[in-house]
Amino acid sequence: MAQYTEFGAEARKIMFLKNIKMKDVANELGVSVTYVSEIFKGTRAGKNQKPQIAEMLGMESEVVQ
Repeated sequence: MAQYTEFGAEARKIMFLKNIKMKDVANELGVSVTYVSEIFKGTRAGKNQKPQIAEMLGMESEVVQ
């Protein structure tokens, strides 16, 4: 399984609970699924996308840091 950052792991958990697919997040952001995956793994910073993902999923602001 992929090694996610704390942000990525929390996002994936919320996505699982809400039955949201990674392609849904990618489509909402206007980026590829690969790009979203790389943000979750920490190989891309995603400075603009992380706050959008957090808002979309209703994540706690502490996790976004």
